[in-house]
Formats: sequence, structure tokens, C-alpha cells
Amino acid sequence: MEREVVKSLKLNLLPLSNRKERLLSTLFNSVIACCNDVLAIAKSKSPKNFAILHTTSYPIIKQKYNLHSQILVDCIHQVWENYKTIKDRFKQVPIRFNIPRSGKFSKTKRGNPVVVISSFNGNGRIAMPIKQDGAYKRFIEHINDGWKYTQFRLHKQNGQYVVIVNLKKKFKVKTEYQAVVGVDVNSGSFAVTVLSRKALKQLYLGQDIWHKQWKFMKRRSKLKSYADKGNRKAQRALRKLRGKERNFVNTRIWQIAHEIVEIAMRYDAVIAIEKLKNLRERNGKGKKPKRANRRIHRIPFAKFRITIQSVAWQNGIDVVEVPATKTSQKCPKCGYTGKRNWVFFDNKRKLFKCRKCGYEANPDRTASRNIATLALERGFVFVSTLSTQPQFSRAGGDVSPRVWLGEEVR
Repeated sequence: MEREVVKSLKLNLLPLSNRKERLLSTLFNSVIACCNDVLAIAKSKSPKNFAILHTTSYPIIKQKYNLHSQILVDCIHQVWENYKTIKDRFKQVPIRFNIPRSGKFSKTKRGNPVVVISSFNGNGRIAMPIKQDGAYKRFIEHINDGWKYTQFRLHKQNGQYVVIVNLKKKFKVKTEYQAVVGVDVNSGSFAVTVLSRKALKQLYLGQDIWHKQWKFMKRRSKLKSYADKGNRKAQRALRKLRGKERNFVNTRIWQIAHEIVEIAMRYDAVIAIEKLKNLRERNGKGKKPKRANRRIHRIPFAKFRITIQSVAWQNGIDVVEVPATKTSQKCPKCGYTGKRNWVFFDNKRKLFKCRKCGYEANPDRTASRNIATLALERGFVFVSTLSTQPQFSRAGGDVSPRVWLGEEVR
């Protein structure tokens, strides 16, 4: 079985001439204006699908803007993906170029790398020199390793232009395993359970992410009160804080993904995660409580899904998604599913307690174990030596004691 991994790499550009700066500035202004015109059409027509928006807006912008046809289509795509969430208008838009239709990578006569974009407004092609730094060397290493690219995006960041290249490569993954690693992503930690004939390993990762996010949130709330009053120093600090939080979460997510994949490789296990695509959408029963909604938005489940798939597939391990319905409400001992019954310990920590058999365990640990079991019951993986029966001693007692955050069971 093959899985395709998509990766993005950033390439830095050398300083451009005044003429190229003016041309690129004109190009970006034209694209932003084109997107805003399409946005106005989308707001007024409320199209049901992309085809209707394309049919309605393409003849208008084609006549008004002298841009490459591929760029015009990408402007419509940009609007279709964001018009329901954007409030006012587009202020900055990346420009996508398909290879070799509207852009390409090349070299000068002296052998220096450049990125060439197609003509617009009758100004011919523009060749922008690429800075041969560590990012470019990493890009070349990927190309030599078999990664392919079909498009790139031109961004403007802090007054400078950068190129983001999308790389793709297919990896072979195994189809038979000896265990399952169930991962439960929640607002407190990543709960991991390795399930074979019995629970081989259970641990919790990433508690520092939530602690750090809480500190960032408290600091951001304090700075926002000053920034709303026009304090420029607070506004700058608020922008820096946002970047620090994003970088910290990204780094830790990748580190945790590598740890989980190492565990899966050690136990010859497939990784099972939940489908949490629509978790943040409000259902018809009413709005979620403000505190619960804030905790849900702190969960980086989409970023984690992409990260764990990228790391696992490159190491030959597959990642399967199971439905998230009632994974935290099912008893792993007797299989009874119903409304969760909480038991408090020291008036601080909550335990999952089964209403039928009285089984008590950490709720996150219970969910991760149910995810691993569900991957087997749904037929997502083929494991010959696994048993989905609960774990008991010869005397009949449960051998799965209570486990708290930070503890590890072997």
C-alpha cells in the first residue's frame, strides 16, 4: 500500500531590482483587487458550489484584469475557500503558479538558481534569484531524494518575497501489524495506549502544550486590554506573542508525533486516531458553554493529524481514522455504552466509572483504549495476534488500575 506525503518548503529570495519590485507590487495589487471583486460577487450571489461561482465571475474578471488565466482561476478558488469566513475584504493574498504552465525553476548562464513566473500586463517573464542558504540546500536534498513538485506559491512577508514549494512523494506502508496504538487528542494531553493481547503500554504526552497555551492566553488577555486603548507597545507585543505560541505548538506537535511513531515501530503497531473534522462546528442543540468552547479551540487536532500522518507514512507505518462517536463513553471492560458517570478523587481529578460493571479508570486512557479496539472491530487493520477482550487476572480481578496524568504503565 502506498501513501502520498505532501510537504511545504520555503525558499528565500535575494534582493530584487527596483523594476522587479514595481512589477511584483503591481501583480500583487491586481490579484488582491481581483479577489475582492470575486468576493463581492460571491457575497451578493451566494453560490451553492464552486462551478456556479466560476461561471458567474470568470468572464467579468477576465475582461477587467490582464492576468494569466491560471491566476484568475486561483483567485476564484481563494474566494470560494474563504468567503464565508472573511468579514471585510482581502488585504494580502498568496499567488499560486503551476509548473510549467505559469511558472518554473531554472538556472542562469552562470548556474545560479532562479524562479521564473509567467507574463502579466504585457511585461514578459520575471526571473527572481533564489538565495542559496540552508533552505535551498534542504530543497535540493529533497529533490535528489525523489520528491516531486508541481506548483509553488509566492508570498509577501514583512515586505520581502518568499517562495513556498509543495513537494510530494509516495511511501510504502505495511498492511499487517502485531499491535495497535490508540491516540486520544483532548484539551489536556495526548493519551496513548498500545494494545495487543493486553495493554502493553499506556502513557500521556504533551501536557506542557496545554500549560503553555494557558499562560499565553492569560498574557494575551492582559495585553489586549492595553492594545484596545491604542497602546502601540502592547500591539507589537501581542503580535510577537501570537508568533511565539504558534511556533511552540508546531515544534511540540512534531516532537510528539515522532515519539508516537517510535513507539509504533517498537511494537510493530498501526496508529489509530479519531475523526475530529467537525468538532468545532456548533450543533443544532444550542451553543456550547464558553469555557468548553475555549478548551475545544485549544486542541490542535487538525495539525496533529497532518503531522502524525506525515511522520508515520515516511517510516512505513499506516494511520487509520475511526469514528469519534462515544469513544469516551464506552466501558473497555464490559462494553457498556451510555452517559458518562464521573467519580471525583480529592475533589480535583475525575475518573470514568461504568454504570454497569463499576469499572473505574482515567477517562483519557479509556478513550485511547477504545480507539485502538474500535480500529480492530471496524476492520481497518488486520492483526492476527490481537485480542479485544478486556484484561483480567487469573483470579478474575481487573488488572488495569487507575492511572493519572504523567504516569506510565508497562
